[in-house]
Formats: sequence, C-alpha cells, structure tokens
Amino acid sequence: MREYRVTKYDPAFRDARGSYTRDEWFSECQVGRVFDGVVLTREEYQRVEGAYVVAVIGFLLEAGVSAMTVVGLENYGNVQLAFGEGNALPLGQIGEVIGQVLRAKFWCRLEGPEAFVHFGYDYYMYVGVPWACPAAKRLARRVGLFVEPFRSPHRVRERK
Repeated sequence: MREYRVTKYDPAFRDARGSYTRDEWFSECQVGRVFDGVVLTREEYQRVEGAYVVAVIGFLLEAGVSAMTVVGLENYGNVQLAFGEGNALPLGQIGEVIGQVLRAKFWCRLEGPEAFVHFGYDYYMYVGVPWACPAAKRLARRVGLFVEPFRSPHRVRERK
C-alpha cells in the first residue's frame, strides 16, 4: 500500500525535525483571524476544505474504491449522523463526511480492504491506496495541496 500525507502545508516550510514553521490556520473556528498578515475568510476556508474533498475523491477514484467503512467513530458532540460505526459509505457520501471531520463535528477513520483515509489534528490528512495514483497527486497539487509519502500515525496495528 502507498501511504501519503495530504495537507495544505508546503513541505518547504518544515524544519529539520519536520515541524511546520509558518503561522497557519488549522481550524474553521479561526475564520476572521490573521495569519501571516492575511485574514482567513470564510471563502478561503471553504476553498481549502473543498480541495481536501477533491483530493480524497481523486485518490479513491483512481484506486478503484467505490465505498469506505466508518471506523473509530467519535461523536462527542452528538451530531445527528445518517451513519454509524461500521457502516459502508459510497463515494457520494464521503465528501460530506470529510468536510464534517475537518470542521471537527465528529471524528472517524474511513477504511477499506485496499485504501484508507485518516485525519489528524490541525488539518493533517493521510491517504492509503494500493498504488501510486499519479493523476490524483497532480489533482491535489492543482487544488493547492501537498502530497508527501508518509505513514499514517492512525493506522491500527493488526493483532496477532
């Protein structure tokens, strides 16, 4: 499996330890605040959130994935959901799930036999697919995201 970190964070601004060094927003609740001299607008927030959705769908389509299963669902805010733990979601539903996870409405992993989508703090996203998916990488770059080879820290270790 090929694993990637897909983010809005330009790797050119990481220090030797891999920490991101620029002042960047990392949450919807920061709309209206100033980062690196620029106000984060609702429109810019929505553009970036949409880019994440486009990138994930691009990877899943190129990998031939038609559905993902909800795993590790955490819904502490009791958000009304049309699905639950263990439900398989078709690609048509995955975009809305990604947006809500990025807005911290709830958290989950999306898993399948040959792919996964995981979310970390601060707008970090991890995608695992069975092959390199070069078209999806180009698409992610076109919408302003960066794709780096990176093992997901949210992988559940397989039990022996």
